[in-house]
Amino acid sequence: MPNATVKRQLRILAVTVVIAPLAYWGPHLVETVRDLEVFAVREGQIEVLGIKRLTKQTVVSRLGLGSMASFWGDAAVWRERVKADPLVREVEIQRKFPNGLIITVDERVPVAFAGTSMLEPVDAEGYQLPIDPTAPALDLPIISSESRGPDNAGLFPEEVRTLAAELEHLNATRPEFANRISTIRLHSQGVVAARLHSPDVEFIMPIRTERVRIEEGESALGHIMQLRSGRPPAEVDLRFLDQVVVRPERAIETTSTYMAGGR
Repeated sequence: MPNATVKRQLRILAVTVVIAPLAYWGPHLVETVRDLEVFAVREGQIEVLGIKRLTKQTVVSRLGLGSMASFWGDAAVWRERVKADPLVREVEIQRKFPNGLIITVDERVPVAFAGTSMLEPVDAEGYQLPIDPTAPALDLPIISSESRGPDNAGLFPEEVRTLAAELEHLNATRPEFANRISTIRLHSQGVVAARLHSPDVEFIMPIRTERVRIEEGESALGHIMQLRSGRPPAEVDLRFLDQVVVRPERAIETTSTYMAGGR
């Protein structure tokens, strides 16, 4: 059996055999390996996850892959190409050895319609989305604002963005309430007015009102509608601490005030 000195010499020889070509050819060897056909990305080996409105074909075409695009290609460049699509909010790209990719897309989701020369879908960050506004699935509230974006502007003005973000908050906080909003507008500084379609009443409340406060307003609304034989009032006002102010439709009727948690 070889002694320790011989074993050490054999290891040095093996390492030299591996390193010597790399030292001689350097990056050219790496480039040669990257260009091998076995590492060419195959469309059939590309997975696209998270898409609802986009298609796999659209995402793959955004990558801009040539016929011999390498598995070892620049994923940062591919990512920026996909993110350039106006329906893409974020994207993550993972390699699947030896010639595949896994692309996870976070799509922009429409939360409302906002005005340009016509009503356009807008997401929670205020980006105009290239979605047909007449699509059957788009049952969205309308943002009422004098700040109208120009056609194909991409990003709506600040007032519209504020209202779009508020709708996203309401969708997350109290989705049952948000689903009944027909229009939303800025009432005053830091306050929004959301008109419901069922029942037809306007909720006036601070931006980012919490779920429990909205539920207090809904409870007061239900109580006053019982007293009015099912007729909704004009407004439910949540701006006042520990109180819900309900204003009737006709000025001659008396405004009702409810303490939080009861009358």
